[in-house]
Amino acid sequence: MFSKPKNQESSTPNTASNELDQRRSILHDGIEIKGDWYSDGIVEFGGDIVGDLTVDVLIVSASARVEGNVRARSVTIEGYVIGTIAAIDVHISPKAVFRGEIAAETIRIDYGADVEGRLATSSKATSKASLDL
Repeated sequence: MFSKPKNQESSTPNTASNELDQRRSILHDGIEIKGDWYSDGIVEFGGDIVGDLTVDVLIVSASARVEGNVRARSVTIEGYVIGTIAAIDVHISPKAVFRGEIAAETIRIDYGADVEGRLATSSKATSKASLDL
């Protein structure tokens, strides 16, 4: 009754479903980690970590404090990060605090962000070769 006609096929790929299918970890404020964290999915981090993070997509929420090295395809900082970041895309939000070094293809720093350190952008070929997760 509600099925699609057999001769009609979708010719457009559904890219939104790929992101929805990706594994997602949400670590709220109050969580403390001493050690390294690895995930092949999206990590929304709101606690404290002293250690390295290797993830596909990292969101450091406003309540978070990260001390260590970050390797990811995409990083959004809303909280506090001290260390190094190697990524393809980095976004530092208005209330974020960052101390350290960033190497990425694109770096976006919003007005009001507190940033101290070294920033370097590189071509796609260079950063993709060094970011194989």
